[in-house]
Amino acid sequence: MYDLALRAAGGDPILNLALEESLLERGIRDDSRGDDSRGDAGDDSRGDAGASAVLVYVNDPCVVVGRNQNPWVEVSPRSPLPVLRRVSGGGAVYHDRGNLNWSILVPRSRHDPEAELRLVAAALRSLGVETVSGRRGGLFVADAGPWKGAKLSGTARRLTASRVLHHGTLLVDADLSRLASCLGGIEAERSKALPSVRSTSVNLSDLVPGLRVEDAALAIARALSAAESESAEALADPGYAAAAALRLAGWEWTWGATPAFALGLPWSGGRASIEIKSGIVVSASGQGAESLRGMAGRRFGYGLPEAAIGALEGSGEFSQ
Repeated sequence: MYDLALRAAGGDPILNLALEESLLERGIRDDSRGDDSRGDAGDDSRGDAGASAVLVYVNDPCVVVGRNQNPWVEVSPRSPLPVLRRVSGGGAVYHDRGNLNWSILVPRSRHDPEAELRLVAAALRSLGVETVSGRRGGLFVADAGPWKGAKLSGTARRLTASRVLHHGTLLVDADLSRLASCLGGIEAERSKALPSVRSTSVNLSDLVPGLRVEDAALAIARALSAAESESAEALADPGYAAAAALRLAGWEWTWGATPAFALGLPWSGGRASIEIKSGIVVSASGQGAESLRGMAGRRFGYGLPEAAIGALEGSGEFSQ
C-alpha cells in the first residue's frame, strides 16, 4: 500500500505530465506544515523523497511518445492532436477523456515493478476483469473469449537516483478508432529511437458494460492506497512544475530530443538520403544530393521529404 492517493484536477496533458514529473523529481510536499513550507516558485526546497503515492489523472486528447522515441515515426502526419514527449521510456500512447492514467511514485529502495503491476491487476480484478502481464510490462485480458490477449494497459518507468515513476494508461472508454488513426507515421532508417510495439486494444467498458473512468479511478485508489484521494497539485513543487510545463510544451523537447535517424528519398534519378540529428537536417547524400544542400540546418517536418523529392525531380536547389 502507498502512503497517499492523489488526483490531478484538470485535463491539460502538459500540466499533468509536469505535475507527475514534479512529484517524481522533487518529492511529495507535506501540506500539514502549511503554505510557508512550500516556498516561492524559484526556491530549492524539496518535498518528502521517502513518501509514496498513487496518482491518477485524465488527459484531453493527445498523443504522448516515450522519451527515446521518434514522434515522426510514431504519430500519423494526418493526426490533428497535440504531440508530447514524456520523461519515461516505453511506446507511444493515445490519450483522451476515456483513458485513465495511473502513476506509482516510490523511493527507489521500495520499487518492485512486478509487485506494483500486481496491485493494478488486483484493481482490475475488483472490477471483474482478469489480466496477465506482458513481456514489456503491459496488462492484457486473460479471460477466454473474443478479447483474450487484448491490451488494456501499457506501462513505462523513469528511475532517478532516489525515486521511481512507474506509470501506465488504462483504456476504459477511449475512442479506439481515433487511437488507431493517430498512430503510425513515416518510415525512418538507421534510427536510434525505440519503436512502439502495436497490440490489439480493448476498453474496459467493452468487458464490463457501463464501467466509467471514475469507477476505474476509485478501484485503483482502493487497491493501491488506503488513503482518501486528495489534490495532487497541492503537494507538488509549483516552481518545478511550471518550469517542466514550459519544457514539455517546447519544440526542442518534443521534436528536438528525437534520437538521430536517416530518411531515404527515392526519386526517378536514383536514391538520396538525409541525416537528422536533434530534429535538424545535418546532411544529404546519394544521387542528386547537391540539390539538397539548402536543407542543412532546417528543422525536420512531415512535409520536408516531399519538398526534397520535388527539388530532386526538378534538378534545382532545395528551397522552402
